[in-house]
Amino acid sequence: MEYPKDLQCITNLFKQKFGTDFSHIELLPGAGSSRRYYRISCNGKNDVLACVGTNIEENESFIYFSSIFRENGINTPEVLAYNDTKEIYLISDLGKCDVLTAKKNLSDPEVIELYKRILSDLIQIQLCGANKIDFKHCFVREEFDRTAMRWDLYYFKYYYLKISGLEFNEQKLENDFNSLLDFLDKADRSFFMYRDFQSRNILLQDGKLGYIDFQGGMKGPLQYDVVSLLYQAKANLSEETRQLLLSYYITELQKHISVDEELFRNQFQGIVFIRILQTLGAYGFRGYIQRKEHFIQSIPQALQNLKAHTPIINKIVPMPYLSALIKELPELQI
Repeated sequence: MEYPKDLQCITNLFKQKFGTDFSHIELLPGAGSSRRYYRISCNGKNDVLACVGTNIEENESFIYFSSIFRENGINTPEVLAYNDTKEIYLISDLGKCDVLTAKKNLSDPEVIELYKRILSDLIQIQLCGANKIDFKHCFVREEFDRTAMRWDLYYFKYYYLKISGLEFNEQKLENDFNSLLDFLDKADRSFFMYRDFQSRNILLQDGKLGYIDFQGGMKGPLQYDVVSLLYQAKANLSEETRQLLLSYYITELQKHISVDEELFRNQFQGIVFIRILQTLGAYGFRGYIQRKEHFIQSIPQALQNLKAHTPIINKIVPMPYLSALIKELPELQI
Protein backbone atom coordinates (compact mmCIF):
# COMPACT_ATOMS: atom_id res chain seq x y z
CA MET A 1 0.00 0.00 0.00
CA GLU A 2 1.30 3.45 -0.89
CA TYR A 3 0.73 6.66 1.05
CA PRO A 4 1.33 9.51 -1.45
CA LYS A 5 0.29 12.21 1.05
CA ASP A 6 2.86 10.82 3.52
CA LEU A 7 5.59 10.97 0.91
CA GLN A 8 4.98 14.59 0.01
CA CYS A 9 4.91 15.68 3.65
CA ILE A 10 8.02 13.66 4.52
CA THR A 11 9.84 15.07 1.47
CA ASN A 12 9.03 18.62 2.56
CA LEU A 13 10.11 18.02 6.17
CA PHE A 14 13.33 16.26 5.14
CA LYS A 15 14.30 19.04 2.76
CA GLN A 16 13.46 21.67 5.36
CA LYS A 17 15.74 19.93 7.88
CA PHE A 18 18.64 18.81 5.68
CA GLY A 19 18.42 21.14 2.67
CA THR A 20 18.37 18.27 0.19
CA ASP A 21 16.12 15.54 -1.19
CA PHE A 22 16.49 11.91 -0.17
CA SER A 23 17.37 9.27 -2.74
CA HIS A 24 15.15 6.42 -1.50
CA ILE A 25 12.30 5.83 0.94
CA GLU A 26 10.90 2.50 2.10
CA LEU A 27 7.70 1.82 4.03
CA LEU A 28 8.53 -0.59 6.87
CA PRO A 29 6.27 -3.51 7.82
CA GLY A 30 3.62 -2.56 10.35
CA ALA A 31 3.19 -4.17 13.76
CA GLY A 32 0.40 -3.56 16.25
CA SER A 33 -0.22 0.16 15.93
CA SER A 34 -1.56 2.40 13.16
CA ARG A 35 1.68 4.40 13.01
CA ARG A 36 3.66 4.13 9.78
CA TYR A 37 7.45 4.14 9.65
CA TYR A 38 9.64 4.87 6.63
CA ARG A 39 13.37 4.28 6.29
CA ILE A 40 15.04 7.07 4.35
CA SER A 41 18.28 6.82 2.37
CA CYS A 42 20.34 9.82 1.38
CA ASN A 43 23.75 9.61 -0.28
CA GLY A 44 23.89 5.89 0.44
CA LYS A 45 23.27 6.25 4.17
CA ASN A 46 20.32 4.77 6.07
CA ASP A 47 20.30 6.90 9.17
CA VAL A 48 16.87 8.54 9.28
CA LEU A 49 13.37 7.21 9.90
CA ALA A 50 10.13 9.08 9.36
CA CYS A 51 7.16 8.33 11.59
CA VAL A 52 3.60 9.20 10.57
CA GLY A 53 0.99 9.02 13.32
CA THR A 54 -2.36 10.72 13.69
CA ASN A 55 -2.39 10.54 17.50
CA ILE A 56 -0.70 13.84 18.30
CA GLU A 57 -0.60 13.26 22.06
CA GLU A 58 1.17 9.94 21.47
CA ASN A 59 3.72 11.63 19.21
CA GLU A 60 4.30 14.37 21.78
CA SER A 61 4.92 11.74 24.47
CA PHE A 62 7.52 10.03 22.30
CA ILE A 63 9.28 13.31 21.52
CA TYR A 64 9.34 14.32 25.19
CA PHE A 65 10.42 10.93 26.60
CA SER A 66 13.18 10.54 24.03
CA SER A 67 14.62 13.96 24.84
CA ILE A 68 14.77 13.10 28.57
CA PHE A 69 16.36 9.69 27.98
CA ARG A 70 18.96 11.01 25.53
CA GLU A 71 19.92 13.80 27.94
CA ASN A 72 20.64 11.07 30.49
CA GLY A 73 22.75 8.81 28.30
CA ILE A 74 20.12 6.26 27.24
CA ASN A 75 20.30 5.22 23.58
CA THR A 76 16.91 6.21 22.21
CA PRO A 77 16.24 7.81 18.82
CA GLU A 78 17.11 11.47 18.44
CA VAL A 79 14.15 13.50 17.22
CA LEU A 80 15.59 15.46 14.31
CA ALA A 81 12.54 17.41 13.14
CA TYR A 82 8.76 17.43 13.19
CA ASN A 83 6.10 19.26 11.22
CA ASP A 84 3.77 21.94 12.56
CA THR A 85 1.04 19.48 13.58
CA LYS A 86 3.51 16.91 14.96
CA GLU A 87 1.81 14.22 12.85
CA ILE A 88 5.15 13.53 11.17
CA TYR A 89 8.58 13.49 12.75
CA LEU A 90 12.08 12.43 11.69
CA ILE A 91 14.27 10.41 14.04
CA SER A 92 17.72 8.85 13.95
CA ASP A 93 17.76 5.23 12.81
CA LEU A 94 19.15 2.92 15.50
CA GLY A 95 19.35 -0.11 13.21
CA LYS A 96 17.40 -2.80 11.41
CA CYS A 97 17.97 -5.79 13.68
CA ASP A 98 15.88 -6.23 16.81
CA VAL A 99 16.89 -8.47 19.71
CA LEU A 100 14.24 -11.08 18.91
CA THR A 101 15.87 -11.57 15.51
CA ALA A 102 19.44 -11.32 16.82
CA LYS A 103 18.97 -13.97 19.52
CA LYS A 104 18.23 -16.63 16.89
CA ASN A 105 21.91 -16.62 15.99
CA LEU A 106 23.23 -16.60 19.55
CA SER A 107 24.11 -19.45 21.89
CA ASP A 108 22.24 -19.76 25.19
CA PRO A 109 25.10 -18.19 27.20
CA GLU A 110 25.29 -15.32 24.70
CA VAL A 111 21.53 -14.74 24.99
CA ILE A 112 21.81 -14.59 28.78
CA GLU A 113 24.64 -12.06 28.63
CA LEU A 114 22.69 -9.95 26.13
CA TYR A 115 19.60 -9.96 28.34
CA LYS A 116 21.72 -9.00 31.35
CA ARG A 117 22.90 -5.93 29.44
CA ILE A 118 19.29 -5.10 28.59
CA LEU A 119 18.17 -5.46 32.20
CA SER A 120 20.98 -3.19 33.38
CA ASP A 121 19.83 -0.59 30.86
CA LEU A 122 16.24 -1.09 31.98
CA ILE A 123 17.13 -0.15 35.54
CA GLN A 124 18.65 3.09 34.26
CA ILE A 125 15.52 3.82 32.19
CA GLN A 126 13.19 3.11 35.12
CA LEU A 127 15.13 5.19 37.65
CA CYS A 128 15.93 8.00 35.21
CA GLY A 129 12.24 8.21 34.33
CA ALA A 130 11.23 8.28 37.97
CA ASN A 131 13.58 11.17 38.72
CA LYS A 132 13.46 13.21 35.51
CA ILE A 133 10.12 12.71 33.74
CA ASP A 134 7.05 14.85 34.27
CA PHE A 135 4.33 12.23 34.01
CA LYS A 136 1.80 14.82 32.86
CA HIS A 137 3.30 14.14 29.41
CA CYS A 138 1.92 10.58 29.38
CA PHE A 139 -0.69 10.27 26.64
CA VAL A 140 -2.60 7.17 27.81
CA ARG A 141 -2.60 7.57 31.58
CA GLU A 142 -0.18 9.05 34.08
CA GLU A 143 -0.01 5.93 36.23
CA PHE A 144 -0.51 2.18 35.98
CA ASP A 145 -3.02 2.29 38.79
CA ARG A 146 -6.01 0.10 39.65
CA THR A 147 -8.04 1.54 36.78
CA ALA A 148 -5.31 0.85 34.21
CA MET A 149 -4.85 -2.68 35.58
CA ARG A 150 -8.58 -3.29 35.24
CA TRP A 151 -8.42 -2.14 31.63
CA ASP A 152 -5.80 -4.85 31.01
CA LEU A 153 -8.02 -7.49 32.60
CA TYR A 154 -10.97 -6.36 30.52
CA TYR A 155 -8.84 -6.49 27.38
CA PHE A 156 -8.42 -10.20 28.08
CA LYS A 157 -12.09 -10.59 29.01
CA TYR A 158 -13.55 -8.96 25.89
CA TYR A 159 -10.94 -9.76 23.23
CA TYR A 160 -10.01 -13.29 24.22
CA LEU A 161 -12.30 -14.91 26.75
CA LYS A 162 -15.60 -13.81 25.18
CA ILE A 163 -14.34 -14.49 21.65
CA SER A 164 -13.29 -18.01 22.69
CA GLY A 165 -16.94 -18.98 23.20
CA LEU A 166 -16.25 -20.33 26.69
CA GLU A 167 -19.25 -19.64 28.92
CA PHE A 168 -18.55 -17.95 32.24
CA ASN A 169 -20.17 -16.20 35.20
CA GLU A 170 -19.46 -12.45 35.02
CA GLN A 171 -19.71 -11.84 38.78
CA LYS A 172 -17.48 -14.75 39.79
CA LEU A 173 -14.89 -13.59 37.27
CA GLU A 174 -15.13 -10.03 38.62
CA ASN A 175 -14.59 -11.30 42.17
CA ASP A 176 -11.32 -12.94 41.17
CA PHE A 177 -10.25 -9.87 39.19
CA ASN A 178 -10.78 -7.78 42.33
CA SER A 179 -8.68 -10.17 44.41
CA LEU A 180 -5.80 -9.75 41.99
CA LEU A 181 -6.23 -5.96 41.87
CA ASP A 182 -6.28 -5.73 45.67
CA PHE A 183 -2.92 -7.49 45.72
CA LEU A 184 -1.27 -5.56 42.88
CA ASP A 185 -2.56 -2.20 44.09
CA LYS A 186 -0.03 -2.38 46.95
CA ALA A 187 3.02 -2.40 44.64
CA ASP A 188 5.25 0.70 44.55
CA ARG A 189 4.30 2.57 41.36
CA SER A 190 6.73 5.50 41.56
CA PHE A 191 8.99 4.44 38.66
CA PHE A 192 8.94 4.84 34.88
CA MET A 193 7.11 1.91 33.31
CA TYR A 194 8.08 1.49 29.65
CA ARG A 195 4.88 -0.53 29.14
CA ASP A 196 5.99 -2.52 26.06
CA PHE A 197 9.53 -3.48 26.99
CA GLN A 198 10.01 -6.53 24.77
CA SER A 199 12.68 -7.72 22.37
CA ARG A 200 11.05 -6.34 19.21
CA ASN A 201 11.41 -2.84 20.69
CA ILE A 202 15.11 -3.27 21.45
CA LEU A 203 17.56 -2.89 18.58
CA LEU A 204 21.07 -4.29 18.31
CA GLN A 205 23.48 -2.64 15.90
CA ASP A 206 27.25 -3.18 15.98
CA GLY A 207 26.91 -4.51 19.51
CA LYS A 208 25.07 -1.40 20.72
CA LEU A 209 21.57 -1.62 22.19
CA GLY A 210 18.90 0.95 21.30
CA TYR A 211 15.39 1.41 22.67
CA ILE A 212 12.24 2.41 20.78
CA ASP A 213 8.44 2.42 21.14
CA PHE A 214 8.28 3.77 24.70
CA GLN A 215 5.61 6.42 24.04
CA GLY A 216 3.04 4.41 26.03
CA GLY A 217 5.14 4.78 29.18
CA MET A 218 3.70 5.90 32.50
CA LYS A 219 4.40 5.78 36.22
CA GLY A 220 4.26 2.19 37.41
CA PRO A 221 5.88 -0.77 39.23
CA LEU A 222 9.39 -1.93 38.40
CA GLN A 223 8.31 -5.52 37.86
CA TYR A 224 6.08 -4.84 34.85
CA ASP A 225 8.86 -4.18 32.32
CA VAL A 226 10.93 -7.13 33.56
CA VAL A 227 7.87 -9.34 33.02
CA SER A 228 7.31 -7.88 29.54
CA LEU A 229 10.86 -8.78 28.55
CA LEU A 230 11.19 -12.21 30.15
CA TYR A 231 7.69 -13.51 29.38
CA GLN A 232 7.38 -12.35 25.78
CA ALA A 233 5.81 -15.36 24.07
CA LYS A 234 7.90 -15.18 20.89
CA ALA A 235 11.16 -14.95 22.86
CA ASN A 236 10.37 -18.35 24.39
CA LEU A 237 12.87 -18.13 27.24
CA SER A 238 13.06 -21.17 29.49
CA GLU A 239 11.81 -20.84 33.05
CA GLU A 240 15.34 -21.51 34.29
CA THR A 241 16.65 -18.60 32.19
CA ARG A 242 13.85 -16.32 33.39
CA GLN A 243 14.64 -17.01 37.03
CA LEU A 244 18.37 -16.53 36.50
CA LEU A 245 17.73 -13.17 34.81
CA LEU A 246 15.22 -12.09 37.44
CA SER A 247 17.79 -12.77 40.16
CA TYR A 248 20.35 -10.77 38.19
CA TYR A 249 17.92 -7.85 37.87
CA ILE A 250 17.14 -7.81 41.60
CA THR A 251 20.85 -7.93 42.50
CA GLU A 252 21.61 -5.02 40.16
CA LEU A 253 18.58 -3.06 41.37
CA GLN A 254 19.70 -3.42 44.99
CA LYS A 255 22.83 -1.44 44.08
CA HIS A 256 20.56 1.57 43.56
CA ILE A 257 17.56 1.21 45.89
CA SER A 258 16.41 -0.88 48.84
CA VAL A 259 14.39 -3.97 47.78
CA ASP A 260 12.28 -6.34 49.88
CA GLU A 261 13.10 -9.36 47.73
CA GLU A 262 10.31 -11.68 48.92
CA LEU A 263 7.65 -9.03 48.40
CA PHE A 264 9.20 -8.03 45.07
CA ARG A 265 9.10 -11.62 43.81
CA ASN A 266 5.48 -12.16 44.93
CA GLN A 267 4.35 -8.98 43.21
CA PHE A 268 6.37 -10.02 40.19
CA GLN A 269 4.30 -13.21 39.92
CA GLY A 270 1.08 -11.17 40.05
CA ILE A 271 2.29 -8.92 37.28
CA VAL A 272 3.36 -11.92 35.19
CA PHE A 273 -0.24 -13.06 35.40
CA ILE A 274 -1.87 -9.75 34.46
CA ARG A 275 0.67 -9.16 31.67
CA ILE A 276 -0.03 -12.54 30.07
CA LEU A 277 -3.77 -11.91 30.31
CA GLN A 278 -3.34 -8.49 28.67
CA THR A 279 -1.11 -9.98 25.98
CA LEU A 280 -3.69 -12.63 25.11
CA GLY A 281 -6.28 -9.87 24.81
CA ALA A 282 -3.97 -8.00 22.44
CA TYR A 283 -3.37 -11.13 20.39
CA GLY A 284 -7.11 -11.75 20.22
CA PHE A 285 -7.82 -8.20 19.08
CA ARG A 286 -4.92 -7.82 16.64
CA GLY A 287 -5.08 -11.40 15.39
CA TYR A 288 -8.68 -12.56 15.49
CA ILE A 289 -10.41 -9.20 14.99
CA GLN A 290 -7.88 -7.39 12.78
CA ARG A 291 -6.67 -10.59 11.07
CA LYS A 292 -2.95 -9.94 11.61
CA GLU A 293 -1.27 -13.30 11.26
CA HIS A 294 1.77 -12.48 13.41
CA PHE A 295 -0.44 -12.13 16.48
CA ILE A 296 -2.37 -15.35 15.85
CA GLN A 297 0.94 -17.20 15.64
CA SER A 298 1.88 -15.94 19.11
CA ILE A 299 -1.28 -17.23 20.82
CA PRO A 300 -0.24 -20.88 21.49
CA GLN A 301 2.91 -19.92 23.41
CA ALA A 302 1.15 -17.16 25.36
CA LEU A 303 -1.67 -19.53 26.29
CA GLN A 304 0.87 -22.13 27.39
CA ASN A 305 2.59 -19.47 29.53
CA LEU A 306 -0.74 -18.55 31.12
CA LYS A 307 -1.69 -22.13 31.97
CA ALA A 308 1.75 -22.81 33.41
CA HIS A 309 1.71 -19.68 35.54
CA THR A 310 -1.82 -19.96 36.96
CA PRO A 311 -0.93 -22.48 39.73
CA ILE A 312 1.98 -20.25 40.78
CA ILE A 313 -0.09 -17.09 41.27
CA ASN A 314 -2.87 -19.04 42.97
CA LYS A 315 -0.51 -19.82 45.84
CA ILE A 316 -0.12 -16.07 46.37
CA VAL A 317 -3.58 -14.78 45.37
CA PRO A 318 -6.28 -17.49 45.29
CA MET A 319 -8.50 -17.06 42.20
CA PRO A 320 -10.38 -20.36 41.97
CA TYR A 321 -12.97 -19.38 39.37
CA LEU A 322 -10.57 -17.69 36.94
CA SER A 323 -8.15 -20.59 37.35
CA ALA A 324 -10.83 -23.08 36.37
CA LEU A 325 -11.69 -21.01 33.28
CA ILE A 326 -8.05 -20.85 32.21
CA LYS A 327 -7.77 -24.66 32.34
CA GLU A 328 -10.54 -24.84 29.74
CA LEU A 329 -9.44 -21.87 27.64
CA PRO A 330 -8.98 -22.84 23.95
CA GLU A 331 -6.66 -21.39 21.32
CA LEU A 332 -8.23 -18.75 19.09
CA GLN A 333 -7.88 -19.58 15.42
CA ILE A 334 -8.87 -17.76 12.26
